[in-house]
Amino acid sequence: MNYGDYPNLIQLLDTTVNRYSDRGALFYDQQQFTYREFWQKARQFAAVLNKLGMHQGDRIALLLPNIPEFVIAHFGILMNGCVVVPLNIMLKGHEIQYIMEDSESKLLLIWDKLEGEIQSAVMHDDFHSMIIVFGESKLPGVLIWDELLKQASAESEMPEIKPEELAVILYTSGTTGYPRGVELTHQNLTSNALACVEAGVVTARDICLGVLPFYHSFGQTAVMHTCVASGALNVMLAKFDSAVVIDSIQKHQVSIFAAVPTMFKMMVDAQKEVIKLPSIRTCLSGGAKLDLNIYHEFGIKFGLPIYEGYGLTEASPVVAFNPMDFRSKPGSVGLPISGIDIKIVDDQGNELTPNNVGEIILRGPNVMQGYLNRPEATKEVLRDGWLFTGDIGKIDDDGYLYILDRKRDLIIKGGFNVYPKEIEQVIAYHPKVKEVAVIGVPDPVQGEEVKAFISLKTGKRASKAEIIEYCQEHMANYKCPKYITFLRSLPKSSSGRILKRKLYVQKSK
Repeated sequence: MNYGDYPNLIQLLDTTVNRYSDRGALFYDQQQFTYREFWQKARQFAAVLNKLGMHQGDRIALLLPNIPEFVIAHFGILMNGCVVVPLNIMLKGHEIQYIMEDSESKLLLIWDKLEGEIQSAVMHDDFHSMIIVFGESKLPGVLIWDELLKQASAESEMPEIKPEELAVILYTSGTTGYPRGVELTHQNLTSNALACVEAGVVTARDICLGVLPFYHSFGQTAVMHTCVASGALNVMLAKFDSAVVIDSIQKHQVSIFAAVPTMFKMMVDAQKEVIKLPSIRTCLSGGAKLDLNIYHEFGIKFGLPIYEGYGLTEASPVVAFNPMDFRSKPGSVGLPISGIDIKIVDDQGNELTPNNVGEIILRGPNVMQGYLNRPEATKEVLRDGWLFTGDIGKIDDDGYLYILDRKRDLIIKGGFNVYPKEIEQVIAYHPKVKEVAVIGVPDPVQGEEVKAFISLKTGKRASKAEIIEYCQEHMANYKCPKYITFLRSLPKSSSGRILKRKLYVQKSK
C-alpha cells in the first residue's frame, strides 16, 4: 500500500466523495447526509472557522456525542488546517477546563444538552475560548451552529496540509494524574484507516453502527475514519443501549458492529433468548481484553463470532486484528495490520523468541508524534523509532499476538483507560482522608472496576457513599470507585511507599 497516495484526511474524504457522492454517509435519528452533503457541510464549517479567525494549527475542542455534527465538525476543522481536540462527554467542568488550557484550544463546540457540565469552566476567569453550541443555549455570548452555517459558503479555499502535520490531539489519562494529549498526524490516522480497509474491516458495501464514542480512539478510527476511507454508511447512536443497538442493527441492516467487551457483555445479559442478526458480517472487539466467556456466550446468544483486535491511542489506535475467517484465533488479538511491525522484548530491550513473554513494542506510520508538551514522557515510550506500549504479551509460532498483562498501573474499565494516580489525587483532597490507594479489580461487565483503599484522619468518620458522592462531583463517573475499603493504615515499605501488591491480596474482601 502506498500511504503517500492519501497524505491527509481531507484527501481521503475527497476521494470517497468523488466515488460515492450520492451514497449515504451519515445517518442519525431519521436524518441522512450523502457524502456530497457531508462534504458541503464540512466546507461550510471550515468557512465559519476561517471567518472567526481560526488559523492553520489552531486547536478546536469538540464536546459532542455521536451525531452527524461531530463528524462534520471534525472534518471541517481539518479542512481549515486546524487541529481537533475531542473531549469525553462524561468529563466534569474542571476536567474540560484543564484540557482546554493544556491544548490551548481557542474554540469549543458543544451539544446544548451538555451545557450544564461546562458552566463552571466557562465562568472561570481563565476561560477565554469562543463557544459554539449545537442546539439551543442559555449561556451568554455563545455562537449558534445553525445560524453560523446558514451564513457560510461551501466554496472557501483550503490550505495545503502536509502528511506530517498535526490532525488530532486525543487525551488519555496520565500516570502523573493528569491527562496527556496524544499528538496524531494526518499520516498517522490516514495510514491506520487505510490499513483497516485493506484488512477488510469495512468495505463500501457495509453499513456500520457508530455506537463507539467518536471521541475515543477506537471509535474514531475503526468506525468514523474507516467509513470515510471506504465509502460505507455510518449509522450513529448517541449512547449505548442494548435494546436500541439490536433494534438499529435489524432496522438498518447493519453489517459491521464494533464494540468494546463491556458492550458485548451487556447485550448478552439483556437478551434472554437466542436471536439471529443475519445482516451482521463482522463483530469487532477492541479497547480492552475480550474475556473468552463473553466470546462464547455472545456466539451462543447471537450466533455470531467476535473478531478481537489490539490497539492503543498512541498508535492511532489499531495495531493488530484477527483475520475475519477460519484463521481467527480466539484468545489472541490477531496479526499485525499492514505496515506495522511488532516485537516482544525483555527489560533490556532484547527481542524474544516466539512464546516468550515480554513487553510489546511496535513501529509503523500509525505511531504518534508524541505527547503534547511532555518531552520526557515522549522519550520514555518512543525509542529508536519504536513505541514501547507498556503492555505485556507474547507472539506464538504463527505470528499471533496475545495480551497477557499490563506493565503500567492501568485500569481498563469498559474500554476506557483509568489511571489510579488521577483518582488518588482527587480522593486525597477530601478533608477526612489521610491516605488512599486505588487498584483495578475484575468485573464481569466492565472488565475491571475501580477500588479505593482509604485510611482516614484521626478522629474522622466517613461512609462509602460519602466518598463515592465526592468522587462523582469531581471527576467523570467512569473514573469513580465502585468499591471502597477503609483500613486503619495502608501497607508500606521501609521507605514509606504504599505497597499495592499487598492490597491486591485484599481486593475481594
